[in-house]
Amino acid sequence: MHAKAQANSDRQQVPTGAEVDLAAARLAERGGVLMIMNSMSQGGGDRVAVLLANGFAGKGIPTRIVLMRECGEPEIRALIDPAVSVVSGGKPLGLQLPGRSQPLGHRHLERFRGIRLVRSEIDAARPAVVLGASDNMALTTALVRRRQDQQILFAFKLTNRLSRPNIGPGRRVFRLNLFKFIFDRLDLVLTLSEGERSHVLGVHPGRGDLLKTVPNPYVTCEMLADAQQKFPQGPSRLLAAGRMVPQKRFDVLLRAFAHVQHRDSRLTILGDGPQRGELERLAKSLGIEDRVAMPGYVGDIVPWLKKSRLFVLSSDYEGLPAVVVEALATNVPVASTESFFAARELLGSSPSCAVVPIGNSEALAGAIDRCLNTDDCADLRRLAEPYRVDNAIDAHIIALADATDRQKRTDKPV
Repeated sequence: MHAKAQANSDRQQVPTGAEVDLAAARLAERGGVLMIMNSMSQGGGDRVAVLLANGFAGKGIPTRIVLMRECGEPEIRALIDPAVSVVSGGKPLGLQLPGRSQPLGHRHLERFRGIRLVRSEIDAARPAVVLGASDNMALTTALVRRRQDQQILFAFKLTNRLSRPNIGPGRRVFRLNLFKFIFDRLDLVLTLSEGERSHVLGVHPGRGDLLKTVPNPYVTCEMLADAQQKFPQGPSRLLAAGRMVPQKRFDVLLRAFAHVQHRDSRLTILGDGPQRGELERLAKSLGIEDRVAMPGYVGDIVPWLKKSRLFVLSSDYEGLPAVVVEALATNVPVASTESFFAARELLGSSPSCAVVPIGNSEALAGAIDRCLNTDDCADLRRLAEPYRVDNAIDAHIIALADATDRQKRTDKPV
């Protein structure tokens, strides 16, 4: 669907305040929401989950977050509304090896421990909904369900692409069967775009009743109000952000930046992670280290966006990246890979934005140059409008309440 048409369609579906209040009251009466998260990292998905939890609690819905392990990022923990309660499984598990930022095997061990914790929380609270906040909690959400929990709605959010590019046939078959098992045990899967929903139906036909598309809460009123009205003066400043991990392909970005024709441009990569040293060495070997800055993680990206001429996303795969929508909300053009299904749907209508194939540094360099050569500072905020925090939280509440209403109350396999 054309991005503008999609935005108009989303606006038409915005529920009224009375509808949201009634839906929130139904969820509150039935026991509220128990949200499952891995931890509270610097990633955009965890920030979105906290925003959702805060929004639920703000509507009077009892909300509790269950973490597989203790929060490691105080900046994210500080965002939690006091009305949202939090419990964690404890300290990280696994074997800590020299040179590794995370213990070996910690994910599997922590999630196994987390199953018992989530079940005990279900028994104590009897919530209306158990919600896996991201797809990395999908299997845990499916496994915690027991026969005595059939009156509870079990759901998760598909926050990354279901089908990952650049993986072998063995892993494809494994993921296909893994998600078949997960889908069989759950009542609702929230997708972040119609493109992702269509893809899931192509891979798992007959699951239409299971899937519901909702916008993610990314955009604040302050972002929209403070959007830049013209491009910043001086050398073109490019911005990228994310965990320095293979998925983000900052190596592709650095190689692309080395070939950009605008030789006075500057690149800033916000974030941290295990690949930092490798990326710093790559920038030096490409001869661009004096034009590349890596200041680390920042809690608020908006001030950085407002100084930028272009935001660049180089990932291999994403769900619907918060930083892309935040860039649009602040009227900053975006050059992106086709790492998420809504890329062309969201960005394709704007002459100041560009979308290129994944993993192609030359194509990305060309896209950056085309964007920098465009003087059109058209208002990109209209593309971000459907993702306003208040609208998105309301959509989640309606989706969860409607799903609990129509649930058939049938036994799920255990």
